[in-house]
Amino acid sequence: MKVFVVALFISLMMVSAVVWAQEPEKIVRIEITGNESIDRGVIANTLKTKENQPYNPEKLREDMKSIYKTGFFSDVQIDVQDTDQGKVVTFVVIERPPIKTIYISGNKKIKTEDIREKLKVRPNTVMNIEKIKESMDEVRKLYASKGFYNARVAYEIVPEEGYDIGVRFTIDEPQKAFVRKISFTGNRAFKAGKLMDRMSVREKGWFSWFTGSGILDEEALEEDRKRIEAFYADNGYVKAKVGVPDITVSKDAKTIAITLPIEEGSIYKVGTIDFAGDIIFSREELLKDMKSKPGAVFRSSVYQADVITLTDLYQDKGYAFCDIAPLSVTDDNTRTIDLTFNVIKGQEIYVNRINILGNTRTRDKVIRRELRIAEGDRYSATNLKRSKERLTNTTYFKEIDMKLIKTDEPDKINLDVAVEERPTGSLNLGVGYSTSEKAVLSGSVSQQNFLGTGRKVYLNASLGSVTNQFSFTFVEPYIFDLNLSAGLSAFHYKREMDSYDYKLSGGSFSLTRPLTDYVKSSIRYRYETATVENISEDASNYIKEQEGTSTTSSVTLSLSKNTIDNVMNPSKGINTEVSFELAGGPFGADNDFYRTIGSYGRYIPAGFWDTTFFIRGTAGTIQGYSGKKVPIYEKFYVGGLSTVRGFKYGEAGPLDENGDPIGSKNQLFFNLEWIFPVFKPAGIKGVLFFDAGHGFDESKGFLMNGARTAAGAGIRWFSPFGPIRLELGFNLSPKKDEKSNYFDFAIGSQF
Repeated sequence: MKVFVVALFISLMMVSAVVWAQEPEKIVRIEITGNESIDRGVIANTLKTKENQPYNPEKLREDMKSIYKTGFFSDVQIDVQDTDQGKVVTFVVIERPPIKTIYISGNKKIKTEDIREKLKVRPNTVMNIEKIKESMDEVRKLYASKGFYNARVAYEIVPEEGYDIGVRFTIDEPQKAFVRKISFTGNRAFKAGKLMDRMSVREKGWFSWFTGSGILDEEALEEDRKRIEAFYADNGYVKAKVGVPDITVSKDAKTIAITLPIEEGSIYKVGTIDFAGDIIFSREELLKDMKSKPGAVFRSSVYQADVITLTDLYQDKGYAFCDIAPLSVTDDNTRTIDLTFNVIKGQEIYVNRINILGNTRTRDKVIRRELRIAEGDRYSATNLKRSKERLTNTTYFKEIDMKLIKTDEPDKINLDVAVEERPTGSLNLGVGYSTSEKAVLSGSVSQQNFLGTGRKVYLNASLGSVTNQFSFTFVEPYIFDLNLSAGLSAFHYKREMDSYDYKLSGGSFSLTRPLTDYVKSSIRYRYETATVENISEDASNYIKEQEGTSTTSSVTLSLSKNTIDNVMNPSKGINTEVSFELAGGPFGADNDFYRTIGSYGRYIPAGFWDTTFFIRGTAGTIQGYSGKKVPIYEKFYVGGLSTVRGFKYGEAGPLDENGDPIGSKNQLFFNLEWIFPVFKPAGIKGVLFFDAGHGFDESKGFLMNGARTAAGAGIRWFSPFGPIRLELGFNLSPKKDEKSNYFDFAIGSQF
């Protein structure tokens, strides 16, 4: 027994010794050497190995890689020393030399500053070969974006004083190459021109010097691939694929050909439409405003629009955080897509507080009175969108952001209305020139948001060779804090016609009452004194009969509707108005007449190139009563920038025997415009137009008998000095002694 105990004891001692011998040694100290400009802490923070941890060679190798990946060092070594307490690990680093200067040479086509902006290396940083190579790639991309393909970029390390170095980038610039041909393979459903309309990369054209077409941007080309696939998906080809473009540069490196391979697949149609989840509306209500219809070609954009329609429907009932999850099941056999809209409505939400943020000048109440949602109201997406639209159309703000903020109460939210104000006042003094006025001296002072109250003040004056005018206008948008606008104006106007002069002096007062968000009614009283004088001896008898001074006292009633989305950059909506003016009679003064005018204008999104169509029609009549004739200065003068372009003021209406415009009792004209962007960053737009209409005295003129036509082009710019309009119109059927074209411009008028 004693022998057994002794043997067991010896065995246990041996096992313990083996276990003790196999236990890994710990690291008692970590040292870092070789670093001069790089702080020790930067290196230590990359290490996973720590002091007093077990020694692990694999972990140390990972640490060595981590140090090297920082890019600060050209070499990293590990030295391990054994001591009585454990192992001492030393990381020995060799720093890359610091870059003192970056040199760029060989560039003539692109500015040095533009190249420096693309470099990934900077002075006063350590040399990193990877960063240098990335910089070379960025420079090549920059050249390619400007049309210079196959640019060669090399680098050289240049010794500087001491340990510092310089990096020299040498550029071998190629000739500029342009995209001459874009073609497609595999496209059967759509012609090449239809597909190219979706691309931002364009073939070089006649106006490439202005439009920038013909330049190949590979990132833009990748986006074009996605756009074409989206276009196919939006026309039922849900499985269409656009392959990698084949780009061929000619041997002389001057032209580029691009070929895009397309796999169209089959066209798919909408199968069944169903709803799931929290259904609180009847199926008929859910389907009423949806654009997707069973049996129709599946369109992805319509599908997404239907999601928004359903979301708005639920949000208008207060479910601000409802989630519409669109689900689709594709059947390749029947080539149909079954649609299911799964609704999770969430909780009904009410507005707790509305916080106005960012307004330093505009008063809170000026903003709040434009909102169509108030504290305590049930949440409505439609009212929120309309609120943002109304704030935009005040023109007081550059940016408007509305955010929903959750509160501690699950059924309430706060609404943050954050605005960035734009300058609303202007002082303009200038000398201009126009085809009709020759030299013009003008000045204006205006404030659209006077003292942050929303009041509008305008003071304008201009002195020209034909027209002199002075005017003052004050508008109180909410008089006595009522939903009622009041306007007061005073004016003096003098115009020199070919055979006579006339001047007007007077003022007006108006009240405007909104009936809905889009419909307004107004009443306006006007009183003015008019004088016709300086009549030439060879003027017609009709003009001579107008000589003298008379007064007009009138009241005008009008009803208007305006749904234009953005008054500064309209893309959709209508602007229509009818008005009736009665002068004299119960209102006294010398002139007795009545005038009726109706107009209808509409902006229609074209659906391509961010362009818009605009159509407008205007008709009017003015008639005297009580045996009085209509004064010459009250008649309609058709022809000019605001009626039928391509004609001088009044020339598209009656003329006397000397060819001078004498105005008309009736007017009818139509305008059709195509508005397109020319230079988006500056907001410059182009316009092509066609006008038809005339002024006339006989009622048969409303059948467009004798109507005049014109067409032309122009430029429009909402500049810092106000809207600028330059237009050249061509008279399509000039009569004897009429000019075939007429150029006109305006500054400060609304488009």
